[in-house]
Amino acid sequence: MRKIPSLNTLIKDREFTKKIYVYMSSKTGGDSYDGFEKNFTFTNLNPAIIKGYVRELTPETAFWKQYGQHIDGMKEILTEKKYRHYFELCNRLVIDSVDYQVFKDASGSKTMITERPFNIIRVVVSRKG
Repeated sequence: MRKIPSLNTLIKDREFTKKIYVYMSSKTGGDSYDGFEKNFTFTNLNPAIIKGYVRELTPETAFWKQYGQHIDGMKEILTEKKYRHYFELCNRLVIDSVDYQVFKDASGSKTMITERPFNIIRVVVSRKG
């Protein structure tokens, strides 16, 4: 898949992008760990900072374009394809000091990852309530 240089510079430009803080976590079995219940303890690690083009989605847009989602406070993130794995495995996602649903915990399709042409992904996240 080829890249468009102007699109990649747009995604990395400070004027148009925002910092997205992606927190991974380490999974440990604490003092109360039971093998049958699998009650692990998750500890957030230092965040990985990703730059991406972020825009607010209106409830009308989310309802019609996202196949029935009608949630206020949704964001659309356009970033490079190499960060897809980050969004799939993260434990916490923060944009402008607001927490958003992560892909592995999202119930009812509150987080979507779509591949776009030219090594770009589109991630739609909803605000944690």
